[in-house]
Amino acid sequence: MVYLLYKLKFPSGIHIGTNASLEATILTVNSDIFYSAFYSEYVKIFGDSDKELLELTEKDEFKVSDLLPFKEMETETAFYLPKPLVNDIERKQNDDESEQVADRKKIKELNYIRASRLKEYFDFLETWGNFSEDNDFGEKELHIKNNISRTGEDPELYNIEVFKFNKNTGLYVIVQLPEEWKEKFENVLESLSLTGIGGKKNAGYGQFNVAGEALTFDGKYFDIIESEDDKFINESLYKESEKYLLLSSYLPQKDEIEKIKNKANGYQLIKRSGFVNSPKYSENPQKRKQVYMISSGAVLNFKPAGKLTDLKLHGNHSIYKMGKPIVIGVAYGKDS
Repeated sequence: MVYLLYKLKFPSGIHIGTNASLEATILTVNSDIFYSAFYSEYVKIFGDSDKELLELTEKDEFKVSDLLPFKEMETETAFYLPKPLVNDIERKQNDDESEQVADRKKIKELNYIRASRLKEYFDFLETWGNFSEDNDFGEKELHIKNNISRTGEDPELYNIEVFKFNKNTGLYVIVQLPEEWKEKFENVLESLSLTGIGGKKNAGYGQFNVAGEALTFDGKYFDIIESEDDKFINESLYKESEKYLLLSSYLPQKDEIEKIKNKANGYQLIKRSGFVNSPKYSENPQKRKQVYMISSGAVLNFKPAGKLTDLKLHGNHSIYKMGKPIVIGVAYGKDS
């Protein structure tokens, strides 16, 4: 088994909806959404009879992270992690009240922390000392599009919010897979780059280019490849720890639910529901099962396994939801 990191650039931007409206987007892609897009592309290429991807997933040999931001600079590439949701850190006394308020407001607006600065962030939570981070990866744009009817009706205008990345930024994904499966994965990824990820792909949104070669994290060599960030990620993927930071959406197994309820765990729930628009599934759009998942950024006091579940209700084939997370070991407080 090996971990690979791929850098993706989206020249036309991306729309990842947070609700039913087209007028709101986020900049990152949750792992379960990426897995679904990848799985659909896989089936399109190899057919329904090829079960290899499903079998690898069920055996915990294939996992993906969220698509997370990176930023290319003159001498290095910065890789960002989701801001940890920490519940159990012990705060030390800080008498500088003005500094405390100013820093807390800035930190609250952050969503991502550079991987190599994670310890600094945990130290900040203990002391409320000085800490700042640059989360400028691009900007949201509201585009006006024309919906042309195929039945001769008058065209309708609609708005769609798109995240446009800065020239030197994009999203990276970490993939866990058997090393011999790398070529097959990259073939599907190349096909998916033309199809796109997210909403309104027919307008060109969500199409991407793979930037450079994959970074390989094999658990044997921990040298810097592009920055201290990838070195930190490489080491942390193989680190056994008292705490784990989730880099993926997580759907707990039944016996993990009680563990999650421990007050030391910090997490947020995300709702997954909607319809399946596929003629192979049913003649008309059909509802799928609704589930709640734990988002990336959660910090848990156990190493979660998660599960792959089928959201099929009344359709003709399975609708898989990926909830097996990629995690990294982290330490703070007395454990650091």
